[in-house]
Amino acid sequence: MRKVIVVILFVFFGLVIFHGLSQGMGKVHANQRQFIVTKKISLSNLKKGKDVRVWISYPVSDEWQSVDEFKLISMFKAEVIHDEKYGNKMLYFHVPSHEGADLDIEVNFKITRKEYSFDKRASLDEGNLSLFLEPNQLVYVNEETQVLARDIAKGKNTEIEKVRAIYDYIIDEFTYTKTDPRVCKTGNSRMALNFKKGQCSEYHSAFISLVRSLGIPAKFELGFSISPDKKEGELRGYHCWAKFYVKNKGWFPVDISEADKHPEDKEYFFGNINKNRVQFSMGRDITLSYAQDTKAMPLCYFIYPYIEVDGQEFFDADVTVSFEKL
Repeated sequence: MRKVIVVILFVFFGLVIFHGLSQGMGKVHANQRQFIVTKKISLSNLKKGKDVRVWISYPVSDEWQSVDEFKLISMFKAEVIHDEKYGNKMLYFHVPSHEGADLDIEVNFKITRKEYSFDKRASLDEGNLSLFLEPNQLVYVNEETQVLARDIAKGKNTEIEKVRAIYDYIIDEFTYTKTDPRVCKTGNSRMALNFKKGQCSEYHSAFISLVRSLGIPAKFELGFSISPDKKEGELRGYHCWAKFYVKNKGWFPVDISEADKHPEDKEYFFGNINKNRVQFSMGRDITLSYAQDTKAMPLCYFIYPYIEVDGQEFFDADVTVSFEKL
């Protein structure tokens, strides 16, 4: 997979339209699919002279996912930056003294996504494995999680057998829900393990806590599910999954919340990640370069645009994410 090889920049009446074209995966095969993902950000009723900063996550590019085309439609230029901890790629906009009342940004990504199967081919990227053994702010590794993890994995010999016991435990014990504000969308492993409920972020936060408590590296990946049945539509909620590292064999994927919602796919989602998704970031506790609002950093995870106005996190923005099947 090559980096961007053709770049064309047009400027019409101050509107910047940026096209990036790259050679991706070529012909679409049965275990992969292509789609356009569009992010639109709109800020309204800004006062003249405001200092505006916007960070937008950029899709991952690796052997299982490529960004074949990229288009930016905006009055403003973007800088490509990465977070220091995980290397997540993102677009950064800085408008030191915005003159208008509105600010609009649209980005389009043409994605080719392949199935990831541990048995067929796994990523061997070790990177800094110790990073994925450490606790995060809301992903705990302590005596309580260690005792529970050892109890769940009791009698199991290999790392995969131990992690499979944790996978089964969460499916058997947890209830999938989006409606409990005490737990849902917090990504808090302690709350998830206490209440035994939540959605994808709680399932995989609990999983990562327990796996790391056994001394096995585990990481959090984040993006969106893409419907296999619809040709287009709005992506109203993010989706996350996890991977753990098997020594000398690579990263082993799990999608526990999907396995719980679809029991017929329980075996599949232990070792496989389907093509019906797009990944935008990895990791927890992400600090964005150039961010001014220290109280907002680090971000629990990074998927939706992060915005600051005059150095403070800004929430009054319309953000939509959508897809179109190719």
